[in-house]
Amino acid sequence: MLAKTGVHHYSGNNIELGTACGKYYRVCMLAIIDPGDSDIIRSVPEHTSEK
Repeated sequence: MLAKTGVHHYSGNNIELGTACGKYYRVCMLAIIDPGDSDIIRSVPEHTSEK
């Protein structure tokens, strides 16, 4: 566990993750540094695993 950071395993592939982020290329990892006013952290299901 690194600094009690939550990890969410995306169920799609890297192309779908890039599209979900609004990018036109493959994304294999995503980090949320500052969620700001978005609800991205609250929209993740509660069953996230921690590593």
